[in-house]
Amino acid sequence: MWVLSSGELEKTKGVIFKYSPSRSGEMAKEFLKGFKGIIVTDGYAGYNDVEDVIHAECWAHARRYFYESIPLLENKKMDTTSDGYIGVIYCDKLFEIERQIAELSVQEKKDKREELSKSILKEFFTWVNTTLNTKIVVNNKLKKSLVYAQNQQKELSEFLNDGRIPLSNSLAERAIRPFAVHRKNWLFADTPDGAKANATMYSLIESAKLNKLKIYNYMKYLLEELPQLENLNDDSLEKYLPWSKELPDDVRNYVGEYEELKVAE
Repeated sequence: MWVLSSGELEKTKGVIFKYSPSRSGEMAKEFLKGFKGIIVTDGYAGYNDVEDVIHAECWAHARRYFYESIPLLENKKMDTTSDGYIGVIYCDKLFEIERQIAELSVQEKKDKREELSKSILKEFFTWVNTTLNTKIVVNNKLKKSLVYAQNQQKELSEFLNDGRIPLSNSLAERAIRPFAVHRKNWLFADTPDGAKANATMYSLIESAKLNKLKIYNYMKYLLEELPQLENLNDDSLEKYLPWSKELPDDVRNYVGEYEELKVAE
């Protein structure tokens, strides 16, 4: 199951799930065919062949590789003298800067990244290359994390060039998490058509969440209204999509209800 989420600053907010029978890079090209813009992905090589895009990659994935390479001491605590720990510290410095500049404009973010993040990035990749070239790395997980960072240097550095580019693809990760959890209940889709139906439902529901809709009311509204349409086509369906401005009031704005629930929890 592939998932694509709109960027945080986009006016139209949506999530699209797409089923394919394989994990081939051709599927990534097909999924993103016709899209021109910025994509932020994990390190899967299939995205490298997508045409006409600016390709940035996720620092949370890079950090995870370093974190998983850190040896544990006899007291079960992390070895803070290890190279894996050093890699995590570099990643954390970049994420801390992002937290500090989160409320700035796109141009201000770009300027601050040039001022604060660029030198850390240069120091990080110098350390990566030096470690690989001057040490015999016997920790296989550490070697994997270093090679990953070295191979993805261009994509991991792309966030310096545009303040819209986030440091991670966490929006897509959050969108696909419910599917990853729920699939344990059904193990697999019985047929490709079933998997495609799953993709459609998850696209609608996760997009509804992004647009702060009342999920039950929205699905009820679709089930009542869509069967009455004589011609189902892109134009007639546009007003029913989760980001449509024409949705009725009782479908919108669950923010207050959600906040009360969160407080109760």
